[in-house]
Amino acid sequence: MKTFLLIIGGCLSVRFLLAQPTPSGSKSVMTFQSPVTHLNTTPFFPATQSPVTHLNTTPFFPATPAQTVVSRIDWTSDIEADQTVSAPTFIAKACITSAKPVLRYSLLLNDKVQTQVRDLKVERDKDCQQVFNQTVQLNEGENKLRLTAYLNGGGEVTSNLTVIYKKPPVLVLEKRLALVIGNSDYVGSNKLTNPVNDANDVATALKKLGFEVLQFANLNNKSMRQAINNFGEKLRDYQVGLFYYAGHGVQNNGNNYLVPTDAQPESKNEIEYECIDANRILTKMEDARTRTNIVVLDACRNNPLDRSWSRGGDNTGLASMDAPIGSVIAYATAPGKTAADGNGRNGLYTAALLKALQTPNQTIIQLFQQVRSEVVRQSDRKQVPWESTSLTGDFYFQRK
Repeated sequence: MKTFLLIIGGCLSVRFLLAQPTPSGSKSVMTFQSPVTHLNTTPFFPATQSPVTHLNTTPFFPATPAQTVVSRIDWTSDIEADQTVSAPTFIAKACITSAKPVLRYSLLLNDKVQTQVRDLKVERDKDCQQVFNQTVQLNEGENKLRLTAYLNGGGEVTSNLTVIYKKPPVLVLEKRLALVIGNSDYVGSNKLTNPVNDANDVATALKKLGFEVLQFANLNNKSMRQAINNFGEKLRDYQVGLFYYAGHGVQNNGNNYLVPTDAQPESKNEIEYECIDANRILTKMEDARTRTNIVVLDACRNNPLDRSWSRGGDNTGLASMDAPIGSVIAYATAPGKTAADGNGRNGLYTAALLKALQTPNQTIIQLFQQVRSEVVRQSDRKQVPWESTSLTGDFYFQRK
């Protein structure tokens, strides 16, 4: 490159000198004109033409189209896959998804409104913006829940849930046998309304409490004696024995008698032949050597044989009996008093007993105290249940 520039510079210098005027007297100098030289303006390294580049105007993160929020209710209650629970108290919990906030809600359990709150301040958590929860009491078996959330500005969303409440099995540590008899249809005396109902309901309750139940209704003398004998024989293989009787009962000479449906004694002296001595039950229990024996006598109704005895006789209510060791004898009312048959499905005493049997974790003494309190209250203190006991330890109908 330098050489090229020097050549060009030299040529220009010579031309400049030749163009100067010649002084006078000097010799002429011959001049010549060099041809016109065109400089090569082409770059030494030819330029390459870059292709036209068009800028990409597409955004680096493309815009996401707006999505529509679908309103729905998702149940989040703690429940097994088969929709069952083992406790009656249930928390109905749900997550509500909606474009609009929840204004109020309504929860129905088996078509009955549980709660309805206006201007509800819905709870929030990290996983759900609108959380609903309400505690309800389930019925045994199938329960149908229906939750409706009303949205601000109009609109609503509804969802249903079926919950099945199954009571857990009662913890039973011993074999239990019960004989249950209810006599209502008497031939020679006033009929009773409730004893058969009482016996049916007590039998059902005892089965739920782990008892094997021998149940009878409206037994005559022969059938009643046979049922008691069979009960005594079978009881030898059990640790707990229970006898429940609802019907007419009388006392004579300090002894208590259960009245079969065909009993028609003409005098007090015929009672022991026409009726069943209650001590027969205690004897069978003693012979079986069961650890715990329970006798419940809802048999202190009005004396059915009173018409035959116009004079004398201690024929009002039942007498107190001595309970053999390991036994408890429960009477519907105090010794010498009569008990109400009741105006509903059950007699007053048995209705209270059925209610108390549903309470777990109470001793049998506590259970009968609860029964007594209920009967005294319901009868305005006119009927006071009574117990005679010689238990040597605690007995629980149900433990949980």
